[in-house]
Amino acid sequence: MKRRLLSLILCGLMLLGGCGRQAVQEEIWELEEKNVATFSDGETVDRWRGYFENGLQEPWSVYELADGTVLLTEDDVVSVESDTAGYGSLTEEVQAAVSAWYQGEGKYYDLSALLSASYTRWQEQGESFVPGRVGQSTASTATSGSVIYFTTTVEQAVDPENGQQLRYSAAFDRATGQRLDLWTLFTVPEADARMALAAAAGDDPAVQETLAAAIDPVHVIFFEDRLEVEFPAGSLEGLDTAYILVVDYAQLDGVLASSALPGGAERS
Repeated sequence: MKRRLLSLILCGLMLLGGCGRQAVQEEIWELEEKNVATFSDGETVDRWRGYFENGLQEPWSVYELADGTVLLTEDDVVSVESDTAGYGSLTEEVQAAVSAWYQGEGKYYDLSALLSASYTRWQEQGESFVPGRVGQSTASTATSGSVIYFTTTVEQAVDPENGQQLRYSAAFDRATGQRLDLWTLFTVPEADARMALAAAAGDDPAVQETLAAAIDPVHVIFFEDRLEVEFPAGSLEGLDTAYILVVDYAQLDGVLASSALPGGAERS
C-alpha cells in the first residue's frame, strides 16, 4: 500500500473534523530518517511524515520501502506529560522526576522486530498486504494518598487482523517522584503478596501457585476500583492468548498498604 492512499484512509478513520479539512490541502511528504532498518536481502526502509501547507503534520510516520510500499505506520508516542489530570496534579519537581524516568524507559516495543516481521509478511502476501501499526501512550490510571499509578499501553499489529495490546504499570511517590517497587506497596512479604493476588483466580492451589510464580510486576495494573494482573500471551505454559486476572481491593484487605490504596479511601 502506498503512502498517499494510506494517509487518506487514516484521515478517514479519524473522528475529529480537522483531518478532513487538512485532506483538501496539498500534502507534502518529508524524509525523516533514511535507512532506518536494513533487511537480510539488503532492502532498506525509510521513515516519512506528511506535512500540510498550513504547517500541521500528521500525528504518525510511515516506514516505506524504496518502491513506495508502506510496511508499518507508527503513531506518535503520547507521553506522560500529556496526562493533564494525573501528571498535571503533581508538583514541578515530581513531574521532572517522573518525566526523567519515562525518558529513560523509551519505547516499550521493538521497532526493528516489527519492521522485520512486516517485511516478511509483505513478501508473503504481495498485493494483498496491508501495513501494520504500532502506538504507545501513557496516562495515570489510579491515585492514592501517597502513590500515583501510571499505565503505558502499547497497541501493536504487524498484521492488522491480529492486533495485540500490552500494558505496563509504574508507581511513583506523589511527594518525591521516586519510582516505587511493586512489592513495597504491600504489608506482607513478596511471596505472600503474590499468593494474595493469585487467590482471586479461585480456590485451586495448583492454579494459584502457577499464577503467583508467573506474575510480572510491570503487568500489575492499578485502577481506582480494582487491580488487574495481566499475563501476556505465552507467559503461562499452555496458554497462547493473554489472560487478565481482576482483583477487587477488598480481597487485598490487610495485604495492600492503606497508603497505596487507590481512590483516597485509606484504611485506618
